[in-house]
Amino acid sequence: MDEGIAAKNRYMRFAKLALAVPVVLYAGVPGKIFALNLYMDNKTAQIYAKPGPGRQFIGAFEKIEEAPDQAMAASKHQPHPVAGGRSDSPALQAAEAAQKARPVEAGKSVQTRLGEQGLEIESSNGDFKMNIGGDVQLDAQLNDNGEGIPQSAQLNDGMGARRTRVHTQGKLSRDFNYRFEYDFVRGSGTGAAGITDAWVEYSGWQPASITFGQFREPFSLESLTNYKYLTFIERSAPNNAFVEFANPFLMGISAQTSGENYTVRGAFQAEPIGNGNFANNTSLTSNGNANRNGQSGNSSYGFTGRATFLPLYEGNTGLLHIGASGSYRNVNNTSNGVAAMSFANWAGNVDRTNWANTGGLTDPASMAGNRRVLESFSRLGVEVAGVYGPFSLQAEYMRTGLGGQNYDSRDHLDGYYAYASYFLTGESRSYDKKRGAFGRLNPGRNFDLKNGGPGAWELAIRFDSLDMNTAHVSGGFMQTGTLALNWYLNPYFRLMADYAHVFTNQHSDNGFTKVMPALATAGQHPGIFTARAQVEW
Repeated sequence: MDEGIAAKNRYMRFAKLALAVPVVLYAGVPGKIFALNLYMDNKTAQIYAKPGPGRQFIGAFEKIEEAPDQAMAASKHQPHPVAGGRSDSPALQAAEAAQKARPVEAGKSVQTRLGEQGLEIESSNGDFKMNIGGDVQLDAQLNDNGEGIPQSAQLNDGMGARRTRVHTQGKLSRDFNYRFEYDFVRGSGTGAAGITDAWVEYSGWQPASITFGQFREPFSLESLTNYKYLTFIERSAPNNAFVEFANPFLMGISAQTSGENYTVRGAFQAEPIGNGNFANNTSLTSNGNANRNGQSGNSSYGFTGRATFLPLYEGNTGLLHIGASGSYRNVNNTSNGVAAMSFANWAGNVDRTNWANTGGLTDPASMAGNRRVLESFSRLGVEVAGVYGPFSLQAEYMRTGLGGQNYDSRDHLDGYYAYASYFLTGESRSYDKKRGAFGRLNPGRNFDLKNGGPGAWELAIRFDSLDMNTAHVSGGFMQTGTLALNWYLNPYFRLMADYAHVFTNQHSDNGFTKVMPALATAGQHPGIFTARAQVEW
């Protein structure tokens, strides 16, 4: 008798435990939750939801009402009823309930939203994150070339896509960030020419991090301000010549850190992933880094660093930014001047004919006498920017020194720019303290015909200068003024209009190789009107 009672008590404890298992597991399953009191018949060990004669209260549990699709899927695993309406034993019921629960692991549920960089998908614990986005920039250009200019030396009117990019970026396992971006306009769109960013960053040593892959050289405020947030349609002449023209996206490794009022980044980089149509850089074959054979030789390499400081920061409405960049790059000359490094700049945007161009800075091996061989070049840049309410100023000076056979201290290329901008609607430029550069502008009131929102309106004026005439280089001397009007309808859609005039356009005659037809434009002073529609998603 005692053994029977003890066995029955053991069975009841087992049934309670077995029933508790699915209840605990169900606590992690989303759904509607209700209180549930359960009772067990002392004779049959059947579980009931209501009290009655011979039924013992075994505890209060939570009942979870599943979504219709969950319930339908779970019903496939329900035990078959038996005669009299009874189901199988309580232990089997618990096992079936545990199988049906299949709770989501903690932190693995996902959230989806439209964020700063596009569509964002993120785990609830923040360890994993991915976003997908892109942008399109459509440009048009009209020119006033002046009278008597031959067609071959004129800037041409036209329309075109400046950039059409897609990207994915995010976080992998908390401490690893990544980004991949492709531009369908860049280069010829073949041979990996369209790849811009392709990197992975380890950020587990905050505030420091390390980046591996292909990324933009850390040089110049204007270059490191994302193209989507530039005040003018095109970057300044010295930036285009010394940074952008030579392909700023290079393979390598960098270390960076930032604080409340400073940023520091240093990088060791070789050549870009693919060369495509960007032949005038330190990757000397049409295949670039994608296929190193034939005359391509060893990769060129270089060191670049940048530091910024905020001596004054009162938020976006009041700040003073100063910074400096430096770079040294070894040049691959295996081609003996057949495909040589050069620097160049264009006057227009849709028509990107080079109006200032050094030509190949390494002369062909067949050239006798004073043959030039560019073995290295170094760059120095200083930058300053200030924001006071809706008014801002920004300026940079850049210098590129050439080193090698038949080059000396007189062979340095120089450039600078300065501009001012003012928001008619009262906004201030947005500053990214982690990158030491300017970011996305959010209008005070987005454009809205129904509710009267004007968007944000900005006026700006810029003067830039580029001098690439030296003792051994005839690259051109250009000075340009630009007026800009920008309309930010909302943070992701902008219309831009620029009018530029070339004030100075001179080339020296020092007896060294010149580039045609670029030099045929010497002495011209065109007026250039450019418009852009830019949209992001």
